[in-house]
Amino acid sequence: METVAGVIPFKAKVGQGETVARLIAAALPHVENEPGTPLWLVLRSNTDPDMIFLVDLFSGTAGRDAHMTGEAAKLIFATVPPYLEAAPEIHPADVIASKGR
Repeated sequence: METVAGVIPFKAKVGQGETVARLIAAALPHVENEPGTPLWLVLRSNTDPDMIFLVDLFSGTAGRDAHMTGEAAKLIFATVPPYLEAAPEIHPADVIASKGR
């Protein structure tokens, strides 16, 4: 099975990191219904609390494509942008090495 990933850094406006993290995390119920998304992480930086990372693993490009047009993505991109310094940049990626998947 091919495993691919997605990484999206979100730079929140000053003091809005907690809000951005909470809004992104609110999409978890939608992600739980996606069979092509076995791993989905929302990370908040310890060195910059206004930097949030969304990291996903997918069971192939079809899973990634479905996720990026699914309900979780719609919710995130409908609620998070007002709290950001700039639009997030989506980084589709290939998994080169991993442990625990």
